[in-house]
Amino acid sequence: MAKITGLSQTLATGGGRLASTKKLVLWSVVLVQLCFIGCIWLLQANHSQLQLQSDSSNNNNNRFELEQGRVHFVRQARIAKKAQNQNGTPHCPQSENINRYQQDFFQLKTDQLNRSADYPMPAYMDLGLASTLWCYAEGTLNESRQAGRNNVDYLMSQSQCPCASGWHGRDCGQPEIIWRALMTHSRASRRGGNEAPLKLHEASSTTLKRLYYMLNLGAWEHINMELLELQLRTLIKVVDCFLIYYHVRDSKNRLTGRTLVRQLDALPIASYLLYQCEGQSHGNCSDATAYSYFHHQLWTLCGVQIQPKDLLLFGHGETVYAPAALKFLKYFASDVLPLRFRLKHNVYGFYWQHPQRTRLDGVISSLVHMHSVQMDPQRLEHQASYTLGDLNHYGGWSCELCMPSEQIVHMLTARAAGSHSDPTIRMPNETRSSRIDAAYIQQLMGAGMLLDGRTQLLRLRQQSEKYYAPEAALLYSSQFGQLLVNLYDTNALDDVQEDED
Repeated sequence: MAKITGLSQTLATGGGRLASTKKLVLWSVVLVQLCFIGCIWLLQANHSQLQLQSDSSNNNNNRFELEQGRVHFVRQARIAKKAQNQNGTPHCPQSENINRYQQDFFQLKTDQLNRSADYPMPAYMDLGLASTLWCYAEGTLNESRQAGRNNVDYLMSQSQCPCASGWHGRDCGQPEIIWRALMTHSRASRRGGNEAPLKLHEASSTTLKRLYYMLNLGAWEHINMELLELQLRTLIKVVDCFLIYYHVRDSKNRLTGRTLVRQLDALPIASYLLYQCEGQSHGNCSDATAYSYFHHQLWTLCGVQIQPKDLLLFGHGETVYAPAALKFLKYFASDVLPLRFRLKHNVYGFYWQHPQRTRLDGVISSLVHMHSVQMDPQRLEHQASYTLGDLNHYGGWSCELCMPSEQIVHMLTARAAGSHSDPTIRMPNETRSSRIDAAYIQQLMGAGMLLDGRTQLLRLRQQSEKYYAPEAALLYSSQFGQLLVNLYDTNALDDVQEDED
């Protein structure tokens, strides 16, 4: 009995020691975990502080970070997110091209061309080669206008699409401006041995490339929203993605981007990206900086990798480009050297033309040539040695001072203040000592005089002018009335009243 009692006491003592050991081990594990969590928290706090310091330095430099040849993906993602919150949600390009080969071309059969001819098709013609032909729909006569197409002498020429006025080529795909440019550059190439500005191929659904329109609007307070909408509407069926940027002097003004986003969302634009530059000067809003920003945003936010064969159109807030030539380059050009545009030089609106008639502005090129100009579209424009358009056929319109009179006065005042001269804008003549005001600008607009008070502008009328205004402006004339009708010219108002009667 005594032995059993001693054994029980020994077991009880051993069990108590075992329980104490287990508790000690568990508490040790808990302490180790707490220490581990504390170390992680300290490391994260230190890392966050370093990141904040680095981000502050990056914002001052205002450029994408590259250090020792390695891209900081985390920091660039943070920059992209900040830019997205500032400039609005991006409308990324759709997976397919905005243009469709099946919609822009149609098959024209040989028997359809000769179905009402007075003589049968010659037996020796190779029907296998001439059985079908793809015609460009916009440049081809439709069924209601093809009465004269049977005048084609099939004995002397191969079958071709019946072209409308101003269109050329076997498939009627060359607009007048392209046709003239090809002839001009062909003669120049033969004489000087220079490289042709365009390398062409046959249009197909597999060779269609994207077109990016990089639009520099300048200072926000000088933007004419009516002209901007016309620029976008004119190319809305040709451009795959609009890359729009502007400059804001006051960084606290956040309403500008929202206003522009609302206007863009109201238009049926497939895709666009916005870039808002801030600061007292335009130095941080260079064209090269904007191009770098858009190139980065297309990849990080949209997952779009631009291709060397894609086209870049670069222009300013005063230019409206003709869509026909741009669409031709998308379909038929395999490589485009930098091409300038000869634009019709309008002033105040499409009703006045500068006496010099044209001006050179803007450039289009294949993106592969951006490497030779250090990714700077402005250098690309200066490098262009070929031109689209001549004195009678324009590649678009340049609308100088096409804004309300009050906005013109504000722009002149800002320019004078920026030049460190007398900020008071004086009259160009000495007959008056008062400064330029909106009433004086309206007198110039009505009389057709430049701001110098001496240069007389040329009066234009829609009834007699072939290139009076972009087609979109005439189609939506109620929205662009101030650009089409001179509200300060009594003669122009009388003409409008006669047309309505």
